[in-house]
Amino acid sequence: MHIPEILTEKQTENAVTLLKNYYTERGSKGRVRTGSRFDTWAGGGDAPDVVNTITADDMLAASFLSVRFSPRASIGILETRRDDITALLAQIPADLDLTALNRDEVEKVLGEESPAWKLWDILRGKEDGGWGIGSTKASKLLARKRPRLIPIWDSVVKSETKLKGSLTQWDDWHAALTKDNAALALHLDEIQRRAELPHPVSRLRAMDVVLWMHGTGGGAPQPPTGEDEEA
Repeated sequence: MHIPEILTEKQTENAVTLLKNYYTERGSKGRVRTGSRFDTWAGGGDAPDVVNTITADDMLAASFLSVRFSPRASIGILETRRDDITALLAQIPADLDLTALNRDEVEKVLGEESPAWKLWDILRGKEDGGWGIGSTKASKLLARKRPRLIPIWDSVVKSETKLKGSLTQWDDWHAALTKDNAALALHLDEIQRRAELPHPVSRLRAMDVVLWMHGTGGGAPQPPTGEDEEA
């Protein structure tokens, strides 16, 4: 995959500014950027009391990244498939970090027979006739529950990285974040450290924010593109 220049060391200062602005910059009338609350809303998606359950607060938090869930999807996730989702989340330890896994562990945790992949299919409604949840919405829900393991996928990330598609992105990101002695992962730590955020976020979330801010010209309003928007 292509590592965007904004994630290289020579662009560190620009990346720091983008990350810091996303979480601290206020718009007209002092309004905060809604996406800055995605990570921490209602205590976070990986809080101990909800770590293995997708809640209404998780879906609300995902909506802060400008996606919307249909009533059918909400009922399906929060009620119809609730037990199945909980059982699969329970098989994915909340402390797993994509940047710390070896190749065999990635296959076990994120491969086609893994709990994460089965959860991805449930969220996409593949066994239920479809709920109007595509790869972007599904990734934002999973990133809310397992922020250190699951990256967000949207049209901006795809454009910035030239990733082939959402079905290969987990492998692609793992390869990029662990090669060269995890140079990119450590660089993301440095960007976040220098940004002095109000609260820490995962490496994957810091990366997503930098890419999104860069790809949208600093978070400028973008034309609607379906489910791939962030705010």
